[in-house]
Amino acid sequence: MSRIASALLGGVALVAVGAAPSLAQSPFDGAYVGVFTGYSDTNASAASGAATADIDADAWLYGAYAGYGKTFDKLYLGAEAEVGSASLSGNSGTVAGFATKLNANESWGLSVRAGYLATNDLLVYGRAGWQRTNYDVTVGTGATRFKASDDLDGYRLGGGLEYAVTDNVLVRTEYNYVNYDNTNFRENQLRVGVAYRF
Repeated sequence: MSRIASALLGGVALVAVGAAPSLAQSPFDGAYVGVFTGYSDTNASAASGAATADIDADAWLYGAYAGYGKTFDKLYLGAEAEVGSASLSGNSGTVAGFATKLNANESWGLSVRAGYLATNDLLVYGRAGWQRTNYDVTVGTGATRFKASDDLDGYRLGGGLEYAVTDNVLVRTEYNYVNYDNTNFRENQLRVGVAYRF
């Protein structure tokens, strides 16, 4: 093959490579920040000596999250941090004849997400991580009132769907279960969120 023919073929190859469409970045790749809201059902047991009381508390959840993720063909892997709070209601009970109330304050969480791209715009994912929530328990009223506060650590498992509305706007819906270790606190969460990807 002559040098001229080789140069022509090489030029054609370069043009073909340059003209080939580049692979578009997944809308789930990169860093993002978002906000969430939702519903929580907390089941807790309070005790005073041999007396115990079960408290079932509903809550409105709200907070913010930030994370980073990367797709590998159809697979997704990412990490996420969050901070939030909850407004509990319907949580009255009695311990040893005294009225008992449960309140939730700040909550922090770290988790990893792994998922699969059902379509280019829809991610199905699972979640596993750690969560810490500060709870107040108030027993009694007036002069017999006793209040205790503690940070509870627990593991969090969940999953959900995330949809790319645009290349930068992501919406999600998910379920989470939180089990606070060495306590009688269990939490079920239903959440929705919206995030902006950078």
